[in-house]
Amino acid sequence: MRGETIVCLSAADWEGMWARAQQFMSIFAGQGNRVLYVDPPITYLSPLKNPELRKQPHDHVRSVDDRIRVYSPPVLLPFGNIYRVVNRFNQRILAAGLKRVCRELGWQPTIYWTYLPNTVDLPLSRDLLLVYDCADEHTAFPGLIKRETVAGMERELFGRANVTLTSAGELYQSKKDQAPDLLLAPNGADVTHFNKALQPELEIPPEIASLPRPVAGYVGAVSRWLDQELLAAAARTHPEWSLVLIGPVDTDVTILKALPNVHLLGRKSYATLPSYLKGLDLALIPFKINELTRGVNPVKLYEYLAAGKPVVSSDLPEVRPFQPAIAVYRNQPEFLKKMEEELAKDSPQKAAGRLRLAEENSWQARAAVIEEEIARKLGVERRKQGDGSFYS
Repeated sequence: MRGETIVCLSAADWEGMWARAQQFMSIFAGQGNRVLYVDPPITYLSPLKNPELRKQPHDHVRSVDDRIRVYSPPVLLPFGNIYRVVNRFNQRILAAGLKRVCRELGWQPTIYWTYLPNTVDLPLSRDLLLVYDCADEHTAFPGLIKRETVAGMERELFGRANVTLTSAGELYQSKKDQAPDLLLAPNGADVTHFNKALQPELEIPPEIASLPRPVAGYVGAVSRWLDQELLAAAARTHPEWSLVLIGPVDTDVTILKALPNVHLLGRKSYATLPSYLKGLDLALIPFKINELTRGVNPVKLYEYLAAGKPVVSSDLPEVRPFQPAIAVYRNQPEFLKKMEEELAKDSPQKAAGRLRLAEENSWQARAAVIEEEIARKLGVERRKQGDGSFYS
């Protein structure tokens, strides 16, 4: 797959927590394709929850490199995931902005790749290849959504997309009837990046290096799905330990802030994450188990493994197959026991085994499978056109 122009409608900002969308688009750009990465739009209500959003530019394009541009779309109306008529209006605004940006760049899109069910109302030429990458159970998100509206949009999007993907087995089982050709493509790790944590010369950031050991840590968004009560119990049981949370906070963390051995370090750049992981003795995935998290394939799992770190995780369906390389708990006593056991029995040999497991689950391996499917569908569609192009 070379020479394509991909418009990626993502659920996460390019500069946000790096995950599936950024990884795939970076790989495809490196193979000779162009990418217009579209940050998720905000609404006029969004700054009420996060005042920092007022400072962000809108309807603005910035360059990452010669093959990747990032577009911050215009501010849209709220309630688009409740009322379909509002979403249709918003998608027309977005489409106008994308058309103008592509014209200014001199780019002619050939693939639209979306993570958002509301994309179904984006007016697109039927000649474009549409990829829907379902990485979350969107109907389970909290906030201003109506479950029936989001489910209806997603159902239509599955029916309309030329290529349909999902990141987790649980999602595959729940969505396969809507998309007969649904391809399961789990998340992975940037192994080359995260195994820097195993390099002796890499320095540990002072804010972790200075903490009492052992240091157990979590890297990711501090959101409602994080089990704060569980972490607080561990911190109280082992006051000699240090618990570190690295990532943006978008929920009340009063319970954690009250504990002297819990440290919330905030968002860190993707480039520096290996150095922070190097400073951990134990890596955690302390998610609550609910409808949303049962469909999550946590990217952090693969990144922890690539860094060689012992991992303790809640009993997520996508994590279970990695036992016994990682430890899974089902309740609070098990969480504490597994943490103690993993800290006690870690070794360089175990770290090397985790790295080998990560190498088997790299982003490059995932992208190769997806690329093959997209190339096949591109070939079929272009043969239908009869002129080697999507454009008449």
